[in-house]
Amino acid sequence: MSPRRPDPAAAAEAGRVLGNLTAAGVPAAVLAGDWFGVDAVVAPGAVTRPMAFDEVFPGPAAPSSPAGDEGPGPGLRLGWLPYSGEAYAAVADRGVLVLAGGRWENRGVAAGLAATALADSPAPAPAPPALTWDSGDRAAHQRGVAAILEHIRAGDIYQACLSTRLHASAALPGGGAGPAPAQLAAQAWFAAKLRAHHPARAAFLPGVAADGAGVATASLSPEEFLIRDGAAVRSSPIKGTVPAGADPAELTGSGKDVAENIMIVDLVRHDLGRVARVGGVRVDRLLEVRPAPGVLHLVSTVAAELDPALPHAGLIDACFPPASVTGTPKLRAAGIIGELEPEPRGVHCGAVGAAAGVRLELNVAIRTVEFRGEPGRLRAEAGVGGGITIDSEAAAEWAEIAAKAAPLLD
Repeated sequence: MSPRRPDPAAAAEAGRVLGNLTAAGVPAAVLAGDWFGVDAVVAPGAVTRPMAFDEVFPGPAAPSSPAGDEGPGPGLRLGWLPYSGEAYAAVADRGVLVLAGGRWENRGVAAGLAATALADSPAPAPAPPALTWDSGDRAAHQRGVAAILEHIRAGDIYQACLSTRLHASAALPGGGAGPAPAQLAAQAWFAAKLRAHHPARAAFLPGVAADGAGVATASLSPEEFLIRDGAAVRSSPIKGTVPAGADPAELTGSGKDVAENIMIVDLVRHDLGRVARVGGVRVDRLLEVRPAPGVLHLVSTVAAELDPALPHAGLIDACFPPASVTGTPKLRAAGIIGELEPEPRGVHCGAVGAAAGVRLELNVAIRTVEFRGEPGRLRAEAGVGGGITIDSEAAAEWAEIAAKAAPLLD
């Protein structure tokens, strides 16, 4: 269950196929990067809808076959679990196209639709919407940093993750009637990002809100939340970030980043320990430097052995929200950041992914944009944050936010 380094050519190819579907007016769910041991999964026509949180990834009560036998196919279940707001899910009942080893495999997609998606067309890809982003509320973020530092000095917490919210909009062609224009505009944006970047856990899920509006979640996340195969599960929290051109020693030699990463590793161990077999939690990798679009991250990996009959929903319940986006102690930190952040987080800091039988793969919804269609307009929002410790400085924390946000805004 070790992570694979995403193939840039595969990400570009997934973006090309998604562009073909966008040009044909077909919404599609997409996973690209390190998902289920393949390079990309495209599910034409898979459109998510609101669902109860614990029903998005319920999982089998017991494994239906030996671990590792299930992979992406027509029964693939896709969805997102927000930090706040509505959860969404869909089943890929029209089949999926799977990219592995440079070749596409059709698993249940109608022949005509597959031919449209995979066509080697010389036509240009649909242009992404021209989003105009604001710069976030820096003053509120600075006040939040100062307040968290006071809580740390008072002994309330050791660390907390503080987020800010960015907003953007763009015109929708044709007035934006119905859900499709918003879904397809967001899809074009995501396809362009796949061609430009190759994030480790990228996902795009179109949806229809309860009021009929077109929505979508587009995630360029590099972070693994829960990667499960039967009895085995791992989580790889990120704590520590510098711009891509920096010396990796800036991370491994940073007392703040190292201490923060280790604190979150302990929190992940605690969360997994709630449902793991006794003695089944271990730290497989500690303080690795890994690249992501625009940045370098400090990453550790915690693994655990589970009762294979544990439903996916039970595992999620023990670990959600992800440890890396809350703080320590988790409940107290979550309460404090809820008081300090001026807007709800939405999908940001939740999870996006899919389940196939006994397998569950979820990212942490960072570097993630939420789209919603309105008459004539496409609205977009993205949360960006970072961990605050006793050594944090407000200016440096804001610079980290700018580095993390850059792949979304360029």
